[in-house]
Amino acid sequence: MLKYFIIYLLLILQSGVYCQLNKDLIGQQESVQLPRVFMIGEYENLYEKMMVRYDKPLLYIFNDDLQLAFDAWTEVLLDFEDSAKENGFDLNGLKLWINIFFNEDGSLQHIVYFPKPNSRHMQYDKLSNFFYQFSSKYRFRDPVSTRCSHFGSVSFPTFAKRKR
Repeated sequence: MLKYFIIYLLLILQSGVYCQLNKDLIGQQESVQLPRVFMIGEYENLYEKMMVRYDKPLLYIFNDDLQLAFDAWTEVLLDFEDSAKENGFDLNGLKLWINIFFNEDGSLQHIVYFPKPNSRHMQYDKLSNFFYQFSSKYRFRDPVSTRCSHFGSVSFPTFAKRKR
């Protein structure tokens, strides 16, 4: 009986130590500042918390008008392409899952992405650098009343035309 009590006590102590270590690791991760651009899968706990803070979808900004939201999203993609051309950066052949977080003033807070399996291979640190440069000066053209985000799939070139 004493043997089972000691084993039970050790299990309780071990789980308490594990919980404390896990809590310490989470606290350390929260103290790390989230970069402006990163890949999906990095900074997972902070990314999940950011998704809660940016809980309004882009569609919300356009009062659930799918056409207006799609047109605005297309403008963002065309702005990506224009900026890439200006900076001599080749986006063609890239296929990505991308999540963009917009601030209330229309600026970009974060760009989070991940290449699709059929995407053109490239050095993704260069893509991250391009996204960083783009996001540091970009302003959304449409009025934004609240912070929002948009998660989507993109392929370059977009073959879209500006509507405005």
